[in-house]
Amino acid sequence: MNSKSNTLLLSQLSMALARSRTATRSLAQSRSYSSQVGAVAAAAAATPSALQQKWESAHAKNPAFAVERDLPAPKNRKREIGLFLVFATITWGGGSIIAFNYQRMTSTPVTAALFTARHNDQVREVLGSQLNFTSSFPWISGDISHLKGFVEVEFDVVGDKGVPGRLVLKSRRTGKQNGEWTTTEFYIVMADGRKIDCDE
Repeated sequence: MNSKSNTLLLSQLSMALARSRTATRSLAQSRSYSSQVGAVAAAAAATPSALQQKWESAHAKNPAFAVERDLPAPKNRKREIGLFLVFATITWGGGSIIAFNYQRMTSTPVTAALFTARHNDQVREVLGSQLNFTSSFPWISGDISHLKGFVEVEFDVVGDKGVPGRLVLKSRRTGKQNGEWTTTEFYIVMADGRKIDCDE
């Protein structure tokens, strides 16, 4: 009975000793692995990455490349703006002059004066029967103002005889806006200075 007890006790002690050795070996392996992981982490932390090395290399060559780079000078557009303003002024002014001249050419005083002079006997004898403007778009000098009540125009005419002249018409309105118009001058002056009265 004692021998069996001793054998069982020795067996239990052997097993406990084996388990103790296994636990000690596992703990040592765990500590070794932890030390290896720490060493790798420390090495990784101490060694910069390839991207960081490239950035540091570029930064070392040009440490302030994003600050000291010269910006392109703004384009000077004063000349373009000046040319545009000149062109716009000329276009607007020319268009206004043409429009006002066309308005005078098609006005009632001018068309009526041309019609009356065309049927004047003396004018028909000297210039011809087909009295008209010298061009399809003649220049009408002077001004016409129905609001202020005056007409002062001059323009070149020519008949079918090819003799040129210059028609002059001046008229005034008496009274207010609905007053009567009085013609003060209405004649055609020839190249030699002779005048043909168209009001007769």
